[in-house]
Amino acid sequence: MKRTLSALVLVPVAILVVVYAPPAVYLVGVGVLGSLCLHEYFGLMKNMGVRVRPAFGFAAFWFLLVALQPAPPALPWLASRHEGLPLPALLAVLVAAFLVNMWRPALPVRDRAQALLADALGVFYFAIFLSPVVAVRYGFDAPADAPVGMPWTVTLLAAVWAGDTGALAVGKTWGRTPFAPLLSPKKSYEGAAGGLLAGVLVAAVLQRFLFPVLPLGHVVAVAALAGVFGQLGDLGESMLKRAAEVKDSSRLIPGHGGALDRMDSLLFAFPMLYVYLFFLYR
Repeated sequence: MKRTLSALVLVPVAILVVVYAPPAVYLVGVGVLGSLCLHEYFGLMKNMGVRVRPAFGFAAFWFLLVALQPAPPALPWLASRHEGLPLPALLAVLVAAFLVNMWRPALPVRDRAQALLADALGVFYFAIFLSPVVAVRYGFDAPADAPVGMPWTVTLLAAVWAGDTGALAVGKTWGRTPFAPLLSPKKSYEGAAGGLLAGVLVAAVLQRFLFPVLPLGHVVAVAALAGVFGQLGDLGESMLKRAAEVKDSSRLIPGHGGALDRMDSLLFAFPMLYVYLFFLYR
């Protein structure tokens, strides 16, 4: 019941933000969500005994998230100045990660190196994987009379959410063959197939009745890829949780666990969608 009630509240809120939020508000929302995920990630690292530096992590995350955003197509003068920014930003964050962990006299050298690796992974994990969320929503809306960013974003969300629900339902009912027992013992090939089919069906229905501007063949392809990459993202987070010996990343969302538990699939799916759309429209 808690899981259903949480979904009934969070899903409409997410859709409203995707449809109506202006770019600046949308970026801030993505940043807040990423900060929650990063906070839970640091909690997992602490459970593993790694002495991370959250203050550096949050500052570097926000800096990198903003620096990695593409300039709006309507502002070519900004695009010319922004084009070379991402690489220096990545280099600056990596150098800073080394510096803030090299001089920690209270820690043995091994602990400093572990903290460096955990800090850098956390910042890059969320900043790089979340930066396409804004780019997908607003980066493919030129010309203005044929925007596709919002339809693609809603389609991906629906495909991933339907896939999660379908995988859970089919896995509980018919799941017999585990495909990653060390990382997530309850996941099965049957559940994965059911989730993949559910995501494709829901995406096709959305294209038929709400988003005819999107080509059906590409919608089906994106939904299928989202099912695969979503499963990989889920397994990636499961590996971290298994190492930290916890069931959920937090108890933030009743019935669902933490923000990272809800975002793990999307963290892999959105970069996939951005690359797909980049070659489709550019």
